[in-house]
Amino acid sequence: MRKRIIITAVALVVLVGAYFGITNLNMPQDEIDRTLPDVISIFKTEKENIKLMNIATADFEYAFYAQEDKWAIRGKEEIKLYNVKVDNLAYDFSSINAETIIDNVSDYSIFGFENPTGTPFVALSDGTEKHFIIGSKTPTGSSYYFKTADDDTIYTVYSSKIESFIAPEDTYRERSLAKINPEELIKIQILRSDADIVLQLKTEQESQQGTASLNPWKMVSPFQRDVSSDYFSMNVMEKITDINIETFVDDNPASYAKYGLDKPTYTISFTEQDKQPITLLLGEREDNGFYVKIKDEKAVYTVLESAFGYRDVNPTLLIDTLVYLQMIDTVDAITLSNEGAVYNFKIEHQDENSLYFINGNAADESAFKKIYQEIIGLTLRGIVAQAPQGQPIFTAVFAFNDGREDDIVEGVAYQDRYVAIKINGRAEYYVLKEQVLNMIEKIKAFAENPSK
Repeated sequence: MRKRIIITAVALVVLVGAYFGITNLNMPQDEIDRTLPDVISIFKTEKENIKLMNIATADFEYAFYAQEDKWAIRGKEEIKLYNVKVDNLAYDFSSINAETIIDNVSDYSIFGFENPTGTPFVALSDGTEKHFIIGSKTPTGSSYYFKTADDDTIYTVYSSKIESFIAPEDTYRERSLAKINPEELIKIQILRSDADIVLQLKTEQESQQGTASLNPWKMVSPFQRDVSSDYFSMNVMEKITDINIETFVDDNPASYAKYGLDKPTYTISFTEQDKQPITLLLGEREDNGFYVKIKDEKAVYTVLESAFGYRDVNPTLLIDTLVYLQMIDTVDAITLSNEGAVYNFKIEHQDENSLYFINGNAADESAFKKIYQEIIGLTLRGIVAQAPQGQPIFTAVFAFNDGREDDIVEGVAYQDRYVAIKINGRAEYYVLKEQVLNMIEKIKAFAENPSK
């Protein structure tokens, strides 16, 4: 039944429309024109004729002028404008229509023209100017009283039109401080009081080298290691967004000290492929954001702190936790010594079935790979603060089949519970001593019975 009612209603609308259409076919043109609403035009020109737009209220005054294919603020040419919005303002000025005309005016003061809301004007390409006066809002609040400076006729004009003529300068400014495309990044730097974190995309040659990490990024400061893929993705890359301005603070500050930008809390730099770096200085906090400026530019802004969700990332967590990681396919041999005992691991790489040996004895492939995981599976527990002293607990020499020189990995006692790992003479990290001793015990057992 409901469907039938809807169909009937639609049919009725169609019939009524057809009736009026047929009726209008027989009406004279002047009768048709009288049925259409009249447009009350106050001012009209081509948008391209407008060369300057001056916005003036009791609180501020500024002017846009045409500068080739874009707009600029007179006297503040360094300010970046959102040209689409300024263009829209020019379109608003180019065609101003009234909602109504106020007739029989006896007292002009009631319309707010003595203390106007705004007095904008435009300068045209022929050298003439057109000045406007914006009065107070109408009682309904949906319109403003409006007139031209050279005519006493009073109109009402919708608020949506008028409010663009009295908007503050910031309304038309570019709010995008920095556009960042994570897919194009080749370098990220976060400099703060406790760390100088530098992350860099690997070169093609580095990516082709035989390391076990599939992450194309590496850390070059404060450590020189591959980054941890998941942590890096979740805590850095996924939090990088375009950086937008919350408020415009000062375009030409006399001092940066009051904003904390003389000694920034953070200096964050992004470099995209084939582009100059974008470097942002973060100063003191302001409400739920930071005072921010671009390096080598004057202006100070506030930006929400959520735009910098990666700023306090832990550099230790950013790197792979395995102290020494190598793909087994790139390793030909490992010679590991401990307290006089020597263990020679050898791999004969073949197309399908490689052969594995320990001290010249054939070894089970699965057992060999398990002990290999023990050797390269030492897990980082902290950063070495002082050079380790004493003889190594173990020394492992890795020989490769990809043209690299041998790596020498040593474990030296560090404090009471740890072992510092030296790689080619350099000690950066320490691991638990218990894990190292456990590894050595498993190697001894494997050498005695390489078939398990």
